[in-house]
Amino acid sequence: MKKQVLLIEDDDAMRASLAQTLDLEGITVIVANGLSQARRAIRANFSGIILSDIRMPHDDGFAVLAHVKSVDTDLPVVMLTGEADVPMALRAMKEGAYDFLEKPCLSDTLLEVLDRALSFRDVVLQKRQLEREIKRNDPAALHFPGRSDATRSIQSELRRLANASTNVIIKGDEGTGKKLAAYTLHELGAEGAKFVGYNFANATSSIRECTIPSGMVNFSVKSAHLAKAQDLEWLAEKRKQNAELRLLVSGRGEFTNSNAAGSFFITPEFDEITLPSLRARRKDLPIIFEQVLRQMVRNLDLDMPNVPDDIYTQLSSRDWGGNLIELREFAKSFIDALSKDVSLTAQLTLSQRMENYEKFLLVETLRNTGGKAAQAAEQLGLPRKTFYDRLTRYEIRPKDFK
Repeated sequence: MKKQVLLIEDDDAMRASLAQTLDLEGITVIVANGLSQARRAIRANFSGIILSDIRMPHDDGFAVLAHVKSVDTDLPVVMLTGEADVPMALRAMKEGAYDFLEKPCLSDTLLEVLDRALSFRDVVLQKRQLEREIKRNDPAALHFPGRSDATRSIQSELRRLANASTNVIIKGDEGTGKKLAAYTLHELGAEGAKFVGYNFANATSSIRECTIPSGMVNFSVKSAHLAKAQDLEWLAEKRKQNAELRLLVSGRGEFTNSNAAGSFFITPEFDEITLPSLRARRKDLPIIFEQVLRQMVRNLDLDMPNVPDDIYTQLSSRDWGGNLIELREFAKSFIDALSKDVSLTAQLTLSQRMENYEKFLLVETLRNTGGKAAQAAEQLGLPRKTFYDRLTRYEIRPKDFK
């Protein structure tokens, strides 16, 4: 999401100063001297956030806040005031402000709060996009949510192959969702087709005991690398008997002509699709995590919990070599902690939470620059010595991101 802030400030000098600070950070700024001027920019699905002064001569910051919440309840409003007091801060938070800052505040503090608010807004808008796609009956977006290039590519491939006449080999690392991809192809395919599944790794009976109905059938075969010659002969016979039987096959490793399974599945009748790892879909991790979490709490008949900021920080900083298997375990641990009334952030001070977020920013910037420390320091606006001091403090090594 493009970083965008609607700045509402009646003081000309302060408005110009804040706008310059944000502009230097690459944030697009829309300026307004009050609510009446800002109204046209405040709309549902506004792709940014609001930064508003509280004390203004006509409509004050609380009027701004009330109007914003009437338009979009999930649009963050960060409030500024030169005369802060506890009751005012409490009122702001109670009425739905994202955060409350006292002027003058340090640029680093302001930018940290705005970055968090922008990240929150990005997640909200991604969720809405997903909901719109679900309403359009798009299983590809439902089962593989997100807007990263890797996710968009797999969504497109699933849609392309859905109505193709070829069988499909589904490739990907363990835990990338091969079984889910097979079912997605089924849902996207011809209406009225039946779905049958078999997993060589977990089966209690032979595939030759499977009952394959007549008509259009999508047959999902997992762990196909374990198939024996007689299993493949049985599959070949079933395909001869039913021209509308479509195989959706996945297995460990590469299918090659050096083994029976490879010789059977590598033919012009089979197309291929390769699922990306979670590392390749890192930008989509908040959405993927929330989807996994929502399914788990639904199965447990629980309400969807609030997810603390430090959980999203962990999502971005972990490697996720186990893909969805590891992510599900992470979500289960989060639910278990909640069920024991253990808050994952209750014992963290504000300083500790700030440190977690700082570590997150350092890791993400190094990841985006491919471990180029000098470029990362420049992007974060830090002197190199300060940058390296902070890397040392958090035991972060740039070479790990190359």
